Amino acid sequence: MEIVIFTLNAIVVYLVADWIIRFLEHRRGKVLPQRQVVFFVIFLTLILVSFQILRKLFE
Repeated sequence: MEIVIFTLNAIVVYLVADWIIRFLEHRRGKVLPQRQVVFFVIFLTLILVSFQILRKLFE
């Protein structure tokens, strides 16, 4: 069951990170330079925080 929850969490985090980067680009009016790097930093931050929260919940 935990595997399913962590997988669903990863999918949600991916979609949220994508929404954030699109929001930033829309607000800026153009594509971000080094878009992949910015996306990776956002995604990594969100995934680390959310996985840590899930681990605490499953203890």
